[in-house]
Amino acid sequence: MKKGKGNILRLLEEFQRVITPKPSTEQMYEEIRMMKFKIRPLQGDITLLNLNDSQLIEALWNLGKLDDFFHKEYKKVPQREKQYFLDIFQNLSQRLQNNLNALRLKKEKLQDRKAILEMEIFKEEPLKKSN
Repeated sequence: MKKGKGNILRLLEEFQRVITPKPSTEQMYEEIRMMKFKIRPLQGDITLLNLNDSQLIEALWNLGKLDDFFHKEYKKVPQREKQYFLDIFQNLSQRLQNNLNALRLKKEKLQDRKAILEMEIFKEEPLKKSN
């Protein structure tokens, strides 16, 4: 195994320790609020969704933790290993986003309604001061 891949595997193990064991849903919700996620409806009525769904909260929490970990560790990765790091974390991010897209979030009483909803979920980043 190449040295770079070994370092990346170590980082993956470290990330695994960050997200396990998972805190309570309430604690994840509070952490998500601190992560400053925003949900913007692009099409449809967002009030049809159960935004307190534990699977949604867990999916957002995982994505937020991945994002925080990536930004913290990327600058520490040696240049020759950055592409490995980027590829692995893009793949992991894509899997988490796919899990998020697969959730059934309609409120139970509205499950039979054929409503289309498209929304954007993003993390609000603080503005950097220019000198």
